[in-house]
Amino acid sequence: MKFKHVITGALTLFSPLALAHPGHIGPHSATGFMTGFVHPFTGLDHLSVMIGVGLLAALIGGKAVSRLPMAFIGIMVVGGALGVAGMVLPGVEMGIALSVLGMGAMLLAGGRMSEKVATGLVMAFALFHGMAHGMEMPLDAQALEYFSGFVVATAILHVSGIALGKLVMNSAVNQRVMRVVGVVMAAFGGILMLS
Repeated sequence: MKFKHVITGALTLFSPLALAHPGHIGPHSATGFMTGFVHPFTGLDHLSVMIGVGLLAALIGGKAVSRLPMAFIGIMVVGGALGVAGMVLPGVEMGIALSVLGMGAMLLAGGRMSEKVATGLVMAFALFHGMAHGMEMPLDAQALEYFSGFVVATAILHVSGIALGKLVMNSAVNQRVMRVVGVVMAAFGGILMLS
């Protein structure tokens, strides 16, 4: 595999999508499922952490490949339900920014952490991301459709991260690539915290 393919894959973490959570697809243009599906792709914060969970799962390996994404999705749904119900922790956006910074630090460490610690942190990140999804559900959307949409999108992003992580692990430059991705993601999280 060529280095440019690894870099191209890593750069997908930082696509030119908006940093904030812009307006969502209206009821006249999409179903609740599509509105939920699009939401994780509308902010670099969600996108980077969700792909990062897959990358980290691939780096840790073993059962973490399925456990980390499943833990994230499970707690994200809980957070989403809390967000819809209006029971939201203060500082959700700061929590999301911290999750970006934390995910960058975890990737920078190259997966050298216990699966239990990684799972606990991923679950904490997921709570904030889920709350944001729930808070931003359009009033006229059906919750089941909307939640199904963002769960499917999140799973796709996790699988993409796992695939990218496995590609990077099979290359001679894996440590450098993960360090670059980790540093860039942590820096992005820091910028989000300051904005």
